[in-house]
Amino acid sequence: MSAKSGYDVLIIGAGMYGLQAARTYLEVYPNAKLVILEGSEQLGGAWSQGRVYDTLWTQDSHSVAEFSDVGLPLEPDQLNCGLFRATHMTTYLEIYAHSHKYAGSSVADRIRFACRVTRVSKLADDKTCWVVETEQKDGRPSRTFQADKVIDASGITSEPALPDLPNLHAFRGTRMHAIELASNQLQSNEKAMRIVVAGGAKSAADAAYALAKAGKIVHWVVRKSGGGPCWYAPLHPKPPFTSTDEPLLTRVLYYIMSSHFVKDTLIVRFMNRTAIGRWLTRFAWKSIEADFRKRARYDRNDAMAVENGFKNLIPDTPLFWANDNTGVEQRDDFFDTIATKVRVYRDDITEVEPNAVVLSDGTRIETDAMVFGTGWRQAPSHYDAQTALDLGLPVPIAGTAGSVERQRWDAADKEAEKRVLQRFPILADPPRYNKRTASMTPYRLYRCILPIQDPSIVSLGRVNIINGWRVAEVQSLWAVAALNGRLPAATATATNKEEMQMRQDVADTAMWCARRYLDKGAMANWFLWDCVAYTDALLDDLGLVSHLGKEGLLQPCRAQSLRGLIGEYKARYGSRE
Repeated sequence: MSAKSGYDVLIIGAGMYGLQAARTYLEVYPNAKLVILEGSEQLGGAWSQGRVYDTLWTQDSHSVAEFSDVGLPLEPDQLNCGLFRATHMTTYLEIYAHSHKYAGSSVADRIRFACRVTRVSKLADDKTCWVVETEQKDGRPSRTFQADKVIDASGITSEPALPDLPNLHAFRGTRMHAIELASNQLQSNEKAMRIVVAGGAKSAADAAYALAKAGKIVHWVVRKSGGGPCWYAPLHPKPPFTSTDEPLLTRVLYYIMSSHFVKDTLIVRFMNRTAIGRWLTRFAWKSIEADFRKRARYDRNDAMAVENGFKNLIPDTPLFWANDNTGVEQRDDFFDTIATKVRVYRDDITEVEPNAVVLSDGTRIETDAMVFGTGWRQAPSHYDAQTALDLGLPVPIAGTAGSVERQRWDAADKEAEKRVLQRFPILADPPRYNKRTASMTPYRLYRCILPIQDPSIVSLGRVNIINGWRVAEVQSLWAVAALNGRLPAATATATNKEEMQMRQDVADTAMWCARRYLDKGAMANWFLWDCVAYTDALLDDLGLVSHLGKEGLLQPCRAQSLRGLIGEYKARYGSRE
């Protein structure tokens, strides 16, 4: 423990990543002086009380959507093909935070609520100490915290991204991001009956469905210039699986996913570097995609679906490439509700009027409210450009920091792209897609967690991936190891060779992600299909094996398979900082 700083560890964010990071750190170092800063007044992040509503369901199934040390108790009548209402997740996280106690204080006791982080930087006269500036609500004075180590678990669903629409300020109705749908009570607002939902991803779909079920007149606008509508996995999976996410959590997927995180075994080489293997890969993904299409019935020709433009929800790119935020059907009436009660448009909003929006084809839609399911800011706002550049976080391309970043990485990226295409030739032949002009540089974090040259700060939850629960546990343990010098490359005394290996892996990850996931992969943190491969790679870095051999190739990796990892870690590395 440092006498210079207020805390040994400071965690930003009390969502599932922040809570799990605190639990993991305190399991290994129970006497650490640890604080969690949370900008809202509730714990849970995306699953907090202020962000969930009655018709919102999980996409991760029971036995997957939980942590390994505490199961989520649900009755069969609370489940629909393994999925359940998001409110159960809220309760689970609240109980989890209060029940885990270390040195007399629970994880929940260590949270400072309504304490929004505004700036993270190094102490001017002591580069080993972090300074975290915050602002508090209700007129309370701002506070500054100091810590030896920082775990930034603010994630990628904290800061809404809103479109820059012409004349948006003139709109007189209600407008909000999907994050506000629960707190704004739009569903019960009788003065707002005509709603425009903008966006093609899952949050827009959830909003459109919820509002339609509430009796609203819903117009769903998916812009033509974007990545298109997302795919939806069928609610009812094929046997032997009981939940729709289970096939994506099997290790057999290793062989058809062209993943950077999979070891280059003989079978992986065959599937990726032979014509027969690539044919088998394409065939497998087309078969999965056919099931998705069959369930959705995009080609249904009943009059209401045709009039409502239901076909406009057909995704633009094949499922393999995941150039969209693929979701789960979740409810049996989801597609029928959208087809019969929601008008769908594939066009861009070009103008906003006081009580209407106008599309590029001239269509004018009168509306009382606008809901933006348009995603999130991918880069945290609490770092200045120089700090972000030094830490390998995204910076604006149009600026000094962006120019420096390109100079640092251009040559490495070119070599990395050659290696990626040599290993995965299938990625050299992408489908046509809308490639947007990037405004930010990609993430340059080792394993999407650690800055190359500063092992005193880590970022958790900055990956777009299925099953964040598993990722939260594994990233947290990996981060504890990195912060305490248990990874050879992640120390202040790392050799030049180790640093070069980290740089090469960072470049390889960025180029693979951009090739593998197209426009979505441009930020180098889109690992949608790679949950098990990614977490296996992190645990392999730590030399841990207790999670292996429990499922084989065909069984899904559930939360319980991670039980015992912290014990194995402590036996291997000890608990001395």
